[in-house]
Amino acid sequence: MPDKPSKTEDEYFAKESSDLIKKRRAEAEQAAEQAERKSHYMKCPKCGGDLAIEDYQGVEIDRCSDCSGIWLDPGEIESLVAQEDAGVMNIFRSIMKGVK
Repeated sequence: MPDKPSKTEDEYFAKESSDLIKKRRAEAEQAAEQAERKSHYMKCPKCGGDLAIEDYQGVEIDRCSDCSGIWLDPGEIESLVAQEDAGVMNIFRSIMKGVK
């Protein structure tokens, strides 16, 4: 039995190490990306305050606890407009008055 591993053994272990390093880097990048998404979840885009979900006419809207900004997810404005005959301006006026 030779004392030194063969060339193919060295290549095998070098490739295994390289593959393991690539895998660990990919996992670390994915974990960092998820952590960054989580840190921005339900945060106000204007001031960074926490957003609270509030119900308005059966539509969940997001309101900032710091600046009182109102944020709508895709499709929510259409749902509000469909429910309100008076138009968009009346919807915003009633949101500003009624939801706190």
